[in-house]
Amino acid sequence: MGSGAKLAAGLILVIAGLAFNLLSFDSFLFFGLPLIAGVLVAAYNSRRSVGRTTAEQIADVLRIYMGGHLLWSSVRYWSTDMQPVIHHPIGGPFVASLVAMGAFPAIKTIEGIVALLLLSNRFVPLALVLEMPTAVTIFYLNTFVTARLSGVLTGPPELGVNLALMLAYYQSYRPMLAMRPPVAPPALFGGKAGVSPAGNRPR
Repeated sequence: MGSGAKLAAGLILVIAGLAFNLLSFDSFLFFGLPLIAGVLVAAYNSRRSVGRTTAEQIADVLRIYMGGHLLWSSVRYWSTDMQPVIHHPIGGPFVASLVAMGAFPAIKTIEGIVALLLLSNRFVPLALVLEMPTAVTIFYLNTFVTARLSGVLTGPPELGVNLALMLAYYQSYRPMLAMRPPVAPPALFGGKAGVSPAGNRPR
């Protein structure tokens, strides 16, 4: 992709981010601001490190977007009264049961941790795995259960961004994709040093 096309794409994303403010300030903080921040961080990293690939630039945008999105989701739950109520005969009781069990606060805590890891560019592949169960749940709930227009527009991106970033960090997951990996616990628990996923294993 040429620099002109990248600039045009960046401007479109910034305009799209600003447009969320037309819906509500919460929507802007939830979707728009993280999107704009992602574009700005990608541009800054590209200027600081010449030669960054298009894949790296896209990953920057998505990583910062997802991190900012999750950070506001966590902060909104813990420090504001802006948490939306789901008025749905199935979705509403489902979320209420998560709150009653104490699972919802745990989810929001994990979201905050994942957000900080993504924004600081630390342990990103691990952070993406931690967020996957929540992303799948939100995708299914918004797309197939509540099935409102706002949910259909937000559910697929919730999962899609997570999957796209996991694809961007594919090499980090390759050892997990070995069909018959060896048992290789830490040395503290009797593991052998230097054992790789392609190491010796029983036939």
